[in-house]
Amino acid sequence: MTPESRFEEAYDSLDPFFLLRKPMDFEDGLCSLVEGRFEGVLCPFEPRLAFRSGEVTLWGGINGHGKSLLTGQLAMQLSEKGRKACVVSLEMDPKYTLYRMCRQWLGHYPKMSDECTRFLRAFNDRIVIFDYVGSVDWKVLYGAIVIAAKDRFCEHIFIDNLMRCVAGEDDYNAQKDFVQELCRLARQLDVHIHLVHHVRKGKDETEEIGKFSFKGSGSIVDQVDNAVLIQRNRAKEKRRDEGILTPVEDKEEADSILRIVKQRNGDFEGTRALWFNRKAAAFCDNPDCKTPWEV
Repeated sequence: MTPESRFEEAYDSLDPFFLLRKPMDFEDGLCSLVEGRFEGVLCPFEPRLAFRSGEVTLWGGINGHGKSLLTGQLAMQLSEKGRKACVVSLEMDPKYTLYRMCRQWLGHYPKMSDECTRFLRAFNDRIVIFDYVGSVDWKVLYGAIVIAAKDRFCEHIFIDNLMRCVAGEDDYNAQKDFVQELCRLARQLDVHIHLVHHVRKGKDETEEIGKFSFKGSGSIVDQVDNAVLIQRNRAKEKRRDEGILTPVEDKEEADSILRIVKQRNGDFEGTRALWFNRKAAAFCDNPDCKTPWEV
């Protein structure tokens, strides 16, 4: 068998999804873009960022700056828009994940069992939880994604976080392969996958983080469709603790900055100011700190 025939045989074995096609085969897809049918669901915090089916969004931030809080809140807000979500929180027991989400939804710490029950009933058919904590075998995780998408009809899959899926921080090939497979699954299953990841340590927490701050292989950011960072305004927090933050400054200056550093199929890259409702542990897009459920 010649090399050419081997290559042809390999091509014939490809999933039809990857076949070579004529431009007219994409007429519906192209027209759908023009007509706005493929815009995706808009990010509740920043409408210039959209989450499109078949894409992967990378979420990053310094430890303690709210990556998990933000993505958990996002899962609830998207599910309330009819976009069912699957939450894979590999660092936290499901009851604690749900406790934090319940607090955000209520606007305060749950005080009564009936408050918890009311929350659970509200999201029982909107969110699916992957009941597992710790490092996970890739095949198991990929299987959970497939089941969540095909059998549970989830449109958004949240994975928290990358380092629970790839053991070595310096195993760049494994990181590349893992994210590459996530991108393939997102396309084939027609879902949006959200992947939480850490950033490298800077000189301190006030140093601005950006696209090149993510830990590990540069191929992680290269492969994903969107990359978003969340960073707390520690300088403002310091002034509040010292009692020198004025009410005007409190409203004018953000508590956190949402930084969109990559959006492959969108026009916007930039920053968005967010405020933090400390009682609810929820992010708000308004200086009055009203949560989405209060608004």
